[in-house]
Amino acid sequence: MTPLDRLLLEAVPVRPEPAVHSVWTQHEQDEHWDDLCRAVGTPGMKRPKRPAPSEEAA
Repeated sequence: MTPLDRLLLEAVPVRPEPAVHSVWTQHEQDEHWDDLCRAVGTPGMKRPKRPAPSEEAA
């Protein structure tokens, strides 16, 4: 088997499928913000307004 034959038998890398991510609800975003604030020592800090994607369309 020639080096070219071996090379042609190798798997060709392909771009992976896009990752499927779930969209967080507004409640999940708020809970996450509260957890982050507690973790960095600023509990109760007001969260910037950024509605969940499903609520933007509504």
